[in-house]
Amino acid sequence: MSSKTTLDTLYLINSSTRKVYLDITVGDEGQTSLLTVRLNKEIVEENHSGNLTKCTIGKNNELNDTILKIEVTIADTSRKTNLTFVNIKLSGGVLTRNYPLYKTVSKEGDSADYYCHIKFFKP
Repeated sequence: MSSKTTLDTLYLINSSTRKVYLDITVGDEGQTSLLTVRLNKEIVEENHSGNLTKCTIGKNNELNDTILKIEVTIADTSRKTNLTFVNIKLSGGVLTRNYPLYKTVSKEGDSADYYCHIKFFKP
């Protein structure tokens, strides 16, 4: 079974005061999830259930060299599919970026863990 459950990347920002937003879409119909988001060591969201929409991470000019860490656990409680997925969307920087991650679990009731490490970088 193919899977992509980790992300380690740069997100380009600029020197503006425009806000950077994070959207996380998790699971499929009937699947449950729990996620935690940290900026450096500071908790942005902890033990959040379900999708996360338009979460403000900070302003471009304040984020250079900071690290966004995202941990997501999805329990496959759907009877329709064993595919779990997470889509990480960052907007407000140089470009809007989507990072899709996925894993097919062996059987209903199994869970999948996802780990993301995103460094904000101003070229």
